[in-house]
Amino acid sequence: MLLDGLALTLERRPDAPLYRQIYQGLAAEIVGGAIRPGQRLPSTRDLAQALGVSRNTIMLAFEQLAAEGYLEGLSGSGTYVSREPPAEVVEPGAPRINPAIRAAGSLDRSLDLAVDLDAALGIDPDADLGGALAHAPQTLRHMRRPVPFRSNFPALDAFPVQLWAKLAADLYRKLDADTANHLMGEGDPQGYAPLREAIAEHVSLGRGIDCTAGNVIIFAGAQQAVDLACRLLLMPGDKVVCEDPGYDGIYASAIATGAVPVPVPVDTDGLDIEEALRRAPDGRMIYVTPSKQFPLGMALSLERRHRLVDWANRSGGWIVEDDYDSEFRYSGRPLPSLYGMDRGGRVIYLGTFSKTLFPALRLGFAIVPEPLVEAFVSARTVVGRYSPILEQVLVARFMKEGHFASHVRKMRKLYAQRQEYLLDAVARRLGACMTARPTDTGMEIVAELAPGISARALAKAAAREGLEIMPLSLLARSGEVDVDDRITLGFSPFTARQIDEAVETLRRVAENLPRAPIAS
Repeated sequence: MLLDGLALTLERRPDAPLYRQIYQGLAAEIVGGAIRPGQRLPSTRDLAQALGVSRNTIMLAFEQLAAEGYLEGLSGSGTYVSREPPAEVVEPGAPRINPAIRAAGSLDRSLDLAVDLDAALGIDPDADLGGALAHAPQTLRHMRRPVPFRSNFPALDAFPVQLWAKLAADLYRKLDADTANHLMGEGDPQGYAPLREAIAEHVSLGRGIDCTAGNVIIFAGAQQAVDLACRLLLMPGDKVVCEDPGYDGIYASAIATGAVPVPVPVDTDGLDIEEALRRAPDGRMIYVTPSKQFPLGMALSLERRHRLVDWANRSGGWIVEDDYDSEFRYSGRPLPSLYGMDRGGRVIYLGTFSKTLFPALRLGFAIVPEPLVEAFVSARTVVGRYSPILEQVLVARFMKEGHFASHVRKMRKLYAQRQEYLLDAVARRLGACMTARPTDTGMEIVAELAPGISARALAKAAAREGLEIMPLSLLARSGEVDVDDRITLGFSPFTARQIDEAVETLRRVAENLPRAPIAS
């Protein structure tokens, strides 16, 4: 593209953010003499309009050029080429980035879907950092707002905001000097003691876990606890059994420590324990979602729970039990937690408030055996030191005054209704395209697509219409469990009207999608 006699050609490529291309082009023109020292450049607004990019993109390029001595600004009169710019364009080498995130998988497989989702939601990929961050796995990269059919997101429309605001206002209104010093001072790396007490009481009543506040450690979400457990308990070369398909975060954290993830298929009874022991007889850790397998939704059978705990006690290995949404169980009694079954101190239990309350809290917790507490707390001082105190105080009061239990009961009833509504809508209007089955626990359902419909093609086409569905193949590692025809549909944050509109949109998308020929 010509601009005042200068040629700047831009290409939309994920490996070359637009601001970087503009920076390189202008630097080359300055060094080559096409843009002379002291020459004034167009305004960021004019240049953005001429190149068809956002103004933020131009500003990023200008800031980089100024930082490296190519440009200088005169207050109130614009941006000029430096009087003595660098004599050559210095191309920095590729940054030294830990390969764990890329090695963890899903990057290349999910990038095309991520780009489509960004476009559908109006997110400018060049307005952010670009580069490596823009390539984060879609399964770990969250959107700015929930759009149908986003999974594992709470119903913020039903959260008691006024009650929460009253608790916060009361806290500040009654703030004496001692309390103020406490809230504005240093926090306890293990977490606010009353919150840990409330959590210990909650899991004792709801999950049969015999623990005290001394076993509870507060984290900035369950993933931080996963990561810290890997750093503390794994050495390079250790094998970590992971569910397949399963949660991306455990793969990334295990690889970052130099450990070796071993994907093991799941079946109707959950993780295949016998197969896990066959593939990793010397395994050091098993990560499992026993209450509701992520993402397929089955519970780990009682027999396999006993087998898994027995393995840990005999081998000295560790079990990381991620109990991410067990509060929302709609039928039957919950199966016992692995932590509650364990008598040898080999289970680390993880929970989160992101799904029971709201994600912005960034609060999760781990319940660890007594011998590990000191090591975990010491490590927590290095990883973020402690979570914000005010949020911990508010959650503690919310739990201690009975609001948490009441809210969970209310959400369990609401989510059951929303699940039933979604299942009915899918059966009535999408029956020719997919079959959905109910879930006993959690915030999303799994749907199996009709023959000839590609889950990835459907997800990409749906993203262009503002919908978010997850092909389960993005979470598969070995390919031994055939999930290419399955997707997840979240229901928890969406009203009946939103579900109606989203199902109708998905119907149009699915009916217009080319179908692959069915083998005879």
